[in-house]
Amino acid sequence: MGFFDSLGKGWEFLKAAFRMAGENKRLLAPSLYAVLIQIVYWVAWVMALVAASPHWSNGTWALVCFLAILGSFTIFYFFCGVTVNMIDVHLRGGRPSMVEGIKDSGKNFVAIFFLSIVSTIVDMFVSAIRDEDSIVGKIIAGIVEAIWTTLTCLLLPCIIIEDAGFGQAMKRVRALHKGHLMLIGVGEVGVRGITNLIGFVWFGLIYVIEAYVIAPMFTGWTAFTVGVTVGGTMFSLFVAFSTYLRMAYYTCLYQWASAVEKEGQNAPAPLPLAIALGHTTYTKKAA
Repeated sequence: MGFFDSLGKGWEFLKAAFRMAGENKRLLAPSLYAVLIQIVYWVAWVMALVAASPHWSNGTWALVCFLAILGSFTIFYFFCGVTVNMIDVHLRGGRPSMVEGIKDSGKNFVAIFFLSIVSTIVDMFVSAIRDEDSIVGKIIAGIVEAIWTTLTCLLLPCIIIEDAGFGQAMKRVRALHKGHLMLIGVGEVGVRGITNLIGFVWFGLIYVIEAYVIAPMFTGWTAFTVGVTVGGTMFSLFVAFSTYLRMAYYTCLYQWASAVEKEGQNAPAPLPLAIALGHTTYTKKAA
């Protein structure tokens, strides 16, 4: 399957996923909350550091950075878990609830926290390699980052849907991948490709608004404030959009993989994924 074919499937999935969100707009809420809380979280960190004006050793700075990134990942994965819960409930014919999704993520907080710890270590490792003046190192960093990002997107549905611990989720995902998830690469390429394409257009629009609308209309601190507000808001909306899309894809993929494991290769996929893959049958909601 070629790149453009994958891109086409990614586009079809995007339309189906947001059609699903149109049926129940609450599905978008966790991604938006995650972005807003992340903004508050990082602003609080910056304000605290500016106020403290610390003169720490490199080791202390490394520890502080580790804790800051760990907190950020924990917030992000927690709300991704809420999204997974709500999409899973919706696809099974239930009534998704933000409150129930938060309870589900809270119940699996230990596994989410372990996932956050490993992600923080991977992130700092990748950053350290990229800081080195080595093309090979940068390539390796990109590969490691891509693999781990895909793996976390698969682990979260397993943790939330099956209430699995971190180690159990790793074993479960490995088993499903070896047996049935041959479309992971194609799906990831398509979803990531269409997300990047939309991101390119969206950031181009941000640049046009900043350079050709805000800059001529305002000056000084007013221009800076309006520019940061508008640009930051548009960037946040894109992050929420891409987070929802990937969680929707991997939740559908995990549901399908579990069904294939039980029913065989002819098991129907959830509707958004079935549309993207061109299947004529799909999982119907429970009555």
